[in-house]
Amino acid sequence: MSSYDESEEIERAKREIHDFLARLEKMAHSDAAVGDFFGFLRQEMHRLMESVAEVVWLVGENGQVEPVCHAGIEATGVGGTPEATDAHNRLVSGLFGSPTGLLVPPGGAVTGPDGKDAGSNGSGLLVISAPIDSTAGRAGLIEVFHQPNQEDVQRGYLRFSEQVASLAAIYLDRRRNAQQLADQRQQLAEIDAQQSALSQVERFSRAVHESLDPVATAFVIANEARRIIGCDRVSVLVKRGRKLRLEAVSGQESVERRASAVQAIEALARVVVRAGDPLWHPDPAAEVLPQIEQELENYIDESHATALAIIPLAKPRPTPVVKPGGVDAVAVAKAEAAPAENPAPIGALVAEWFSSSAFDAGRRARVELVAEHGKVALSNALVHTGLPLYGLLNFLGKSRVLTTARNLPKTITVALAALAGLVALVFVPAELRLEGKGTLEPVHRREVFAQIEGVVEKIEPGVEGGADVKAGQLLATLRNRDLEVAIADVLGKKASSEEQLVSTRRSLLEDDKISADEKLRLAGRRAQLEREIESLEAQLALYALKKEELEVTSPIDGVIVTWQVRDLLLLRPVEKGQVLMSVADKTGPWELEIKMPDDRLGHVNRAAAEAKQAGRELEVDYILATDPGTRHHGTVKEIHEQAEVRDDEGNTVLLRVTIDPSRHEKEELGAGASVTARVACGKRPLGYVWFHDVLAFIQTQILFRLW
Repeated sequence: MSSYDESEEIERAKREIHDFLARLEKMAHSDAAVGDFFGFLRQEMHRLMESVAEVVWLVGENGQVEPVCHAGIEATGVGGTPEATDAHNRLVSGLFGSPTGLLVPPGGAVTGPDGKDAGSNGSGLLVISAPIDSTAGRAGLIEVFHQPNQEDVQRGYLRFSEQVASLAAIYLDRRRNAQQLADQRQQLAEIDAQQSALSQVERFSRAVHESLDPVATAFVIANEARRIIGCDRVSVLVKRGRKLRLEAVSGQESVERRASAVQAIEALARVVVRAGDPLWHPDPAAEVLPQIEQELENYIDESHATALAIIPLAKPRPTPVVKPGGVDAVAVAKAEAAPAENPAPIGALVAEWFSSSAFDAGRRARVELVAEHGKVALSNALVHTGLPLYGLLNFLGKSRVLTTARNLPKTITVALAALAGLVALVFVPAELRLEGKGTLEPVHRREVFAQIEGVVEKIEPGVEGGADVKAGQLLATLRNRDLEVAIADVLGKKASSEEQLVSTRRSLLEDDKISADEKLRLAGRRAQLEREIESLEAQLALYALKKEELEVTSPIDGVIVTWQVRDLLLLRPVEKGQVLMSVADKTGPWELEIKMPDDRLGHVNRAAAEAKQAGRELEVDYILATDPGTRHHGTVKEIHEQAEVRDDEGNTVLLRVTIDPSRHEKEELGAGASVTARVACGKRPLGYVWFHDVLAFIQTQILFRLW
């Protein structure tokens, strides 16, 4: 190779080294992971130095020196035997204790600070070591195994390794500083969280004492405690009389008392409060009483909670009174003395989790803190509302503002307006119109039934929803395999009997060859076969009539109103009496079928009787879903005597209403179209017209139960 080529090769190698160091420096100032950074470092050193093996050692958190990445160790022989591995570990310790980088030739040794042999190179390769010194001290070591070379080349290897080690130190310093900064931020975040928690507790303490209404206090406890505890749901139960009553649930404006979950939580809280001790579930160290365990299982089945805490809220004990001269010793003695009996329970606090099943000390402490503040506020509210004549005093306190000189004219005006409204509700008459839902149907409509069981083999062309058909027109053809087999069986029996009859007759013609007894027997056989043939012919006639029933025809002239007849019936098995399709005569009269709730039937029957006595028909006004902007009129034709449960309408009575189809556009008349109808049931007071449903509910659900 010429000197020109050698110089060009050297320049190329320098450029590659310079590019590698620049890229490594850029990575040292980035957020690259440890594995990515040192993996890139080792790989590029191997490529540029053409070394045999490389190992990057770092000091771990426990002070142990551990390899973070390595490659090619198998080719060095230092790990072939346990003795070679121990010798190499001593060498690494010696290299790690050296203040500078070292070149250790094959068989060479490293001298420790005390002048003794700290380790030797047992491999046949040159060991190049470059320490990684960060600002905090020795952080690691780069160890390279290379083939021995000239001394100036080996020194170049060492300088290059030391440059790489210095960049690695920069990376480790930057990473440690970033970790310290993250730790500081975490500490600040924890401090902020503690301050936020203290602020939440302070806000909760103020909020629960703002109202003296037990229900309002319960709502504040439920919604504010959920934020402090960090649970999924908080419920507050308040003792009303002798029963615990669920008054507030976090995130809900009201409580549905008939819900099974509400009844389950009240039953569970009742037995827990009666026991007097808090319930933490799950808690492997605690033993649950049998009566509590049963109610607990019932409630968990309803709520699907994975963890819950029920804290009984008892009336708080009095606190010592501070007087100007000091603490009242009598008050302190009363407060510290053991109570003669357990404090009366005033409620319960229930905290629930749906994705957690463990209680740490912090979570228990937050629940107990909330319960301690909540029971004081709830006790004060119950004591306040339990004062004698509280309801009357509260009403007078609120109404005092209405009777002041400034607001008196407004109060009188509003009172007169309310009185006038009440008088109007009682004495102003209005038409009572009871509403019902129904459908628009043609009067002449027939269902097409299957007269015999079979499989729909053929649907005639043109037979589809909306098609016009004539009475007797063939619509579909069924096929019955059993009928075909029966006919074939009868035909076979008939043919066999006919053959036997012919043979018998032929035998009877041969008078000279048979005896009188044989002739008598054959005559009887002939008569029997003739009767069998007559019976089989009668069966064939009946089967022929039955076969005609396989042809489905239209019962009337009209339009097929069944949708997708072909997809619904073709090649489908049907039973005898099954409805295949419906045919309606849209050119004839139409009627409404109104489903009126049975609790309104009394008004409708009375109105119908009054209309009959007056010689008129009971009027109905209605609107179609196809044309809701137009009101139409009709008359009640028939009121069914029997109420039936129909779909989602509940128990209803069917009303048939006659209408005039000429008042409708042709496009509006669709069989089964939804209709909203109102039956005119005579004049009633305006208040009864507006609130008759409410009055009926009061009469059936309240007054009837009180009588």
